[in-house]
Amino acid sequence: MQPLPGIRIRRLRLVGISRTYDVDFTHDQRVRDLSVVAGAFSSGKTAVLEFIAYGLGARRHPRHPEVLRKVRSCLLEVELSGEPHVIERGVGEPSKVAYVRRGWLDQPVLAKPESRLIEPAGAPESLSALLLGHCKLEGVPCWTRSRT
Repeated sequence: MQPLPGIRIRRLRLVGISRTYDVDFTHDQRVRDLSVVAGAFSSGKTAVLEFIAYGLGARRHPRHPEVLRKVRSCLLEVELSGEPHVIERGVGEPSKVAYVRRGWLDQPVLAKPESRLIEPAGAPESLSALLLGHCKLEGVPCWTRSRT
């Protein structure tokens, strides 16, 4: 059976100075069909979603003072067309490069991660081109908002 094309979010890991923060979207090692991010006011729900977007190529990550003081990198474990991958981006000054490797978060890194540019979106070597390809949308023009 062929794996379905697309992107499935498995886990978000924020690596901090003194600890690691994990959000797991799996159950029994499988991606849940539906995940709900719920919690009290100001508990980090929006930050979780913004870090997922950042891992997938958004220009910025959450800029809360506690994030900037404590978090150094964002790792997103995803399935790309059914294959496990980890996407990593630095936190602080938003990074212009994502590092992508095959495998799971907790596996030792055996091969050098592939570097993927964030901009220009849609360039053949960009993160967006890789992700669009796994969604069977290669060649679709990427629209980016001007910074004005």
